[in-house]
Amino acid sequence: MLKKETKSSVTIFMALSFTMIAALLLTITESCRTVGERFYWQVAADASMESLFSQYHRGLWENYRLLGLQYRTDGDLIEEFYDFSEPYRSAHNLFPGNLKEDNIDLNSHLHITEDTCFQEEILEYMKYGMIDSMIRFAGSDKNESYLSEEMQNIFKRTTETSEIRELQKKYALDSNDLKAVEDAIFNVDASAKNANACHHDAWSDLKNESPDGFYGSKDNFMGSLDKIDSSVSDYTAAADSLAEKVSELRSDFESRKSSLSEEGIAAIEAEISEYESYVSGTGAVRSEIEAMPEKTSRLRVDADRVETDVQEFEEWLQEAMEECDDDEDEDYDFEAEITAFYSSASGDWNSFPLVAYNGEVSEINSHNKQLLDNISTFLEGELLSLVLPEGQAIPSKTKVNDSNPHFMTDSTANPVEIALMGEYAMKYFNYYHQGTQNKESLPPSGNTGLELEYLLEGKESDYDNLSEFVTKLVTLREGLNLIYLYTDTAKRNEARAFVTAFLCVTANPALISVFTFFVLGIWALAQSIKDVKTLLSNGRVPVFHDSETWSMDIGDLLDFGSSRSIEADNTAKKGLSYRDYLRTFLLGQGIIDQTLVNKRMLSRIERNLRTIGKDPESTFSIDECLYALEIDIEPDTRHVMYGTGILNLAAGNVPEKDYSFQVSTYYKYKNDTH
Repeated sequence: MLKKETKSSVTIFMALSFTMIAALLLTITESCRTVGERFYWQVAADASMESLFSQYHRGLWENYRLLGLQYRTDGDLIEEFYDFSEPYRSAHNLFPGNLKEDNIDLNSHLHITEDTCFQEEILEYMKYGMIDSMIRFAGSDKNESYLSEEMQNIFKRTTETSEIRELQKKYALDSNDLKAVEDAIFNVDASAKNANACHHDAWSDLKNESPDGFYGSKDNFMGSLDKIDSSVSDYTAAADSLAEKVSELRSDFESRKSSLSEEGIAAIEAEISEYESYVSGTGAVRSEIEAMPEKTSRLRVDADRVETDVQEFEEWLQEAMEECDDDEDEDYDFEAEITAFYSSASGDWNSFPLVAYNGEVSEINSHNKQLLDNISTFLEGELLSLVLPEGQAIPSKTKVNDSNPHFMTDSTANPVEIALMGEYAMKYFNYYHQGTQNKESLPPSGNTGLELEYLLEGKESDYDNLSEFVTKLVTLREGLNLIYLYTDTAKRNEARAFVTAFLCVTANPALISVFTFFVLGIWALAQSIKDVKTLLSNGRVPVFHDSETWSMDIGDLLDFGSSRSIEADNTAKKGLSYRDYLRTFLLGQGIIDQTLVNKRMLSRIERNLRTIGKDPESTFSIDECLYALEIDIEPDTRHVMYGTGILNLAAGNVPEKDYSFQVSTYYKYKNDTH
């Protein structure tokens, strides 16, 4: 019996050991199954998310290579996500979980119009969207890094040229201030000569012993003295105005020096010194002219004294003659007394120190000056019609753009990335082309409007955008041309010769220098207008001209000011094209505010997808397109290896909920998802 009890104990021991080992194995198995189940639902969530994002907007991709998931509400996203998870929910395996739609939560999402998503998507595509890393610029291939640096150097000139143009405007003083001073000097000289003529008339009357004639001539003389005083007053006002403006030039120049290049500083320094010389050179003239009113005052006193003497003599003569009538000696004629008096009076009158201007009087050709002034007003007028090639249609004035896009996009792009953003814009947005565009020159969207010009200027119509950009181009070219003219001695000599031949006759070298700089400014503007017309005619224009590429003859300035007609120069084989200048301004504008450029791109994309293509979507909204999404799911499940779970699973029954866990999935079109 003891032996039988011993054998039973071994059986019981083995049974208990087997149970414990089985429990351990099942626990380990359940633990592995639980881990696998979590992985299973993670795969289910990731796959459902990828299936959801595979529904990207086809038109957005085909036309702009942008990936965006269009939706209307969060409920739509949850419903579609739930539908895509159905294969995982209905599968029969060791993972008897279930997912309810109510257990799907959107944790966060980003639209393509928010944060830097739009920029990221473009830069992600541009890594692969460019066939190679070389970009055609100024007739040669360059990589984006070198191109970015070169374009930045060019765009920096826009700031400098803007400053130089402002300085040029002030230094030229519209030349009206200079002309006002010279005209005032001319009037002073003319008034002085007129006074001398009136003085001579009065002297002749005294010489001819004609008191009545003298009284009239004396009144004319007094009036001429008033005219001298008035002319001097006008001169003082004009000289004060000029002196005040010239005194401001130096300080203004000093405040702008930081934005100018060395050649720009040297050019303006040369010009301002001429103005300072002109102001200081007029010091002796001003002293002479402003001393005239004191002289006219003395002349009035002397003239009144002589007039009083004549009146008193005539009264005496009248009384004497009346007394003679009463006397017996009626033959006395007083001829000797009259001759003696008027000889003395005329000598006295002739001894007056008359007013005279002893300096040089300049003469400005007002007609030619007006023609040159006409050129300076072209920037404020219909400049676009002036620079468009012959036969080129004027862009539409219809409002087709949003001047203030509402999108919340942002940008953190560096200059190289901004250059890539510009290349993207050059590829997928249309811009001005001469003549009628063929299909190959259009972007994938097929838009024929001036989209790049809108990205730069932000106006509502194509006409306004091209007008603004053309004005910027002319301004840029004007400043660059000014720098060239200021530093080219031969061109400055041409301008000086033009001044002396067609604009101003003067012995004042400072005035010639001042007008020379005025003509240089007009010449630079005329060449810049010709440059832009060349660009719009598919020509090329170098950043800086030289003697070979400069094509505006100074002798044509007067004709240009009269006819408003100028021809493009299609002989240039080197330099930047219109496309190159667009690319440069896109980089410059991006450095200033790439966020604003991005907003305008989004606005154009949205409008094009609404109106252009085979199947335009009138209700399309790009701010409804998702770029990134995070979803949390909480599937219900239970343990399988405990209790009768394995039997229920084998029978095809879904066990009752035992526990749940949370899984998160995140997707972003940019290839950095986790």
